[in-house]
Amino acid sequence: MRVLESDRLILKPVEETDLQYLLDLRWDAEIVNYLIHEPLSYSDQIKWFNGLTKKDMPLLLWVKQPDGSLERGGTIGLYNINQRHQNAIWKLRIDDKFQNKGFAVESAVMMFTYGFEILNLNKITGTLFANNPGTVKMHKKLGFTNEGLLRDHYYHQGAFKDCVYVGLLKRDFNKENALKYVK
Repeated sequence: MRVLESDRLILKPVEETDLQYLLDLRWDAEIVNYLIHEPLSYSDQIKWFNGLTKKDMPLLLWVKQPDGSLERGGTIGLYNINQRHQNAIWKLRIDDKFQNKGFAVESAVMMFTYGFEILNLNKITGTLFANNPGTVKMHKKLGFTNEGLLRDHYYHQGAFKDCVYVGLLKRDFNKENALKYVK
């Protein structure tokens, strides 16, 4: 896969030149408040990049600007892609200056369409903090089903937090319905 593109976004594979941006995104205080994450150094970021396999598809989200330029807007990806069982785990981080503008849903629809139609996945899963209403709402818009609650599963910002395990089946994915939420 080379590039996925919409009128507002381009999703393309992460390159080594993107690693500092990914690290900065990972350490952004606004993003860290709401996402499950492990602290990384730049050296760890390089090890992560060098350890990627065919089972991982991290993409950089580029936002098209009115002047025709592109600005980095986050990262989205499918990980642990299992062709035999036709499933994968998805992850998303949107740069805080591009949040609440529909980019998360739009990029997810692009990624899931690729996953279900090109990779022939049957299921995409993820985890999210149970106390994050915005993320919970977005997953509902996308058609995810809550498949389990992992109590006190993550230690985050000085407290244990519950985590919701969610799944989206190919037959439940309705991209037209999800895209009506894009601004």
